[in-house]
Amino acid sequence: MKNLNKVLVLFVLLTLLPVEDSYSQSSAESNGYNPLSLRQVHESYLMWKKTLWRRVDLKEKQNKPFFARNREISKIIIEAVERGVLIPYDSDSVNDSNVMSREVFIENIQQADDDIEEEEGFDLDDPFAGFGEDDPFAEEVEEISVGPIYIPKREFSIFEIKEDLYFDRIHSRIYFDIQAITMYLPGDSFYNPAGFEKPIASFRFIDLFNLFKSMNKDAIWYNENNIAQHKNLGDAFLLRLFKGIIVKIANADDIRVSELYAKSRKEGIMASFKVEQDLMEWESNLWEY
Repeated sequence: MKNLNKVLVLFVLLTLLPVEDSYSQSSAESNGYNPLSLRQVHESYLMWKKTLWRRVDLKEKQNKPFFARNREISKIIIEAVERGVLIPYDSDSVNDSNVMSREVFIENIQQADDDIEEEEGFDLDDPFAGFGEDDPFAEEVEEISVGPIYIPKREFSIFEIKEDLYFDRIHSRIYFDIQAITMYLPGDSFYNPAGFEKPIASFRFIDLFNLFKSMNKDAIWYNENNIAQHKNLGDAFLLRLFKGIIVKIANADDIRVSELYAKSRKEGIMASFKVEQDLMEWESNLWEY
């Protein structure tokens, strides 16, 4: 009888062990680790950390490999959302509480009805425009329903990168860790009468990286100097082959660099460069201590 009891106890323990192991693993993934990071580093290893936002204009010469004709990163992202393989978010906090529906995303990449409405009034090219319904020469015309007008994918040429800059005291290295990427419609676009940059959607970088890797040669950073050495878009981001100016550093008031340091656009750009230089100088001085 005692032997039977021992066997039962052992059986119960063996049954519970896998559950406890899986629970501890799932806890470890969320306890002290950033789920948005490609390189998992425990928060206790971080000696110093800042969050930066960079504005990347894909029409600039250095960024054009991300925006090669028919291989635009915006085209890849939009088509992935349309296929349902990429999740868009309302903001760059990219958490479960601000997931954007596919329907809202589709609306964001369409031209608003107000933008295509014709002005009411007389048409000088039509001598009978003033008759309206009483026009004796008017013919019955069937109303044709026009579907939504989609903004060309190449119009979405502004991206904002949110990334963490931290010092790993275990490996004694500084790392740039991209967290999220937001796609914008430029303010000077023909399809944007508002005149200011319109945010379309944000995406987790780890999702984008996996998407680019799964597409292999269909998601490439176009190397026009050596077409035998194209790179995957995911690798191009990790290698930091993009050029972007710092537009915001995490601060208590959540305001941008231009508002913190300058009053004009030109001074704002100069302030962004100064912030970049200050970070480089801080990194250089770090090794002197």
